[in-house]
Amino acid sequence: MKNKMRASIDIGSNSVLLLIAEIEGDYFKDISKKSFITSLGRDLDKNKAFHPDSMALTLGAIVDYVEEAQKYGIRPEEIIATATEASRVAQNASSFFDQIKDDLGVNIQRITPAAEAYFSTKGILFNSTYNDEVITIMDIGGASTELIKVNVKKNEIQNTISLPIGAVRASQWLDEDLFVQNLQKIFEDFRSSLDQFVTNQLFCVAGTMTSLGNMYLGRKEFFEDDVHGLKLKSDDVENLFKHFSMSGPEIFLKEFPFLGKRSASIKGGLHTVYHLIHRLLVKEMTISTYGLRYGTLLEGHIKEEFLHV
Repeated sequence: MKNKMRASIDIGSNSVLLLIAEIEGDYFKDISKKSFITSLGRDLDKNKAFHPDSMALTLGAIVDYVEEAQKYGIRPEEIIATATEASRVAQNASSFFDQIKDDLGVNIQRITPAAEAYFSTKGILFNSTYNDEVITIMDIGGASTELIKVNVKKNEIQNTISLPIGAVRASQWLDEDLFVQNLQKIFEDFRSSLDQFVTNQLFCVAGTMTSLGNMYLGRKEFFEDDVHGLKLKSDDVENLFKHFSMSGPEIFLKEFPFLGKRSASIKGGLHTVYHLIHRLLVKEMTISTYGLRYGTLLEGHIKEEFLHV
């Protein structure tokens, strides 16, 4: 029997990701993976809407992804496309996604923070084993960060929160000299919730942490196999912070060309990681390249309860 081909698109506040795989039963094989930085979360707190330039980049990425999926016999309407925090905030998200559906046939579904936690968990647990019964996951996006506590043996989410801070938002706050006061407000507003996620070990997904892992390795190009499963100590993040916390995009791009357009937001991502792991008393982080797009692809559909209204 021919294996089932599936495609998922993850539209985040910073990047738009594609994953195409063959799936049947326990069989899973990556076929194609792509990533574009489109910065949909750009100026979101100020304008409450997607920036026209970011919309154009996102549309271009999805056009490319539709063409890639069609090479493997996947029709646009079969693509599992999800959108996260920026799309929940932007007032023009619905009209933009309606336009994409009309023009390209791709149905983009805005999902809730609970759905982000569910699919990120499903992705990170895929093809992995853990020694502890309960693990804590951190998923830093462009506009939000999900913290998730999971019972691995029961495959059950015990607790999750969504913090209104991510790499793009934090970078804008740093540029506007608002980072400290906004971070302090978040820590105050979520004080009791954050206390429940204090942990020695953290499992991390998404572009900020995979990029920091590759930076720690000193790589000019991105090597996914080397980053997946990489362990970082809190001291390793502190050393990166000491070296690059004041750097601008041009320095990041010169030192780490693989960052590309992510060089504009990695500073905010680094600040976010540094302060969150100190708040949570984390000693060690394990990085996984299996994130939300893996979870949605494995699930095969989006439940109605996961849709943002």
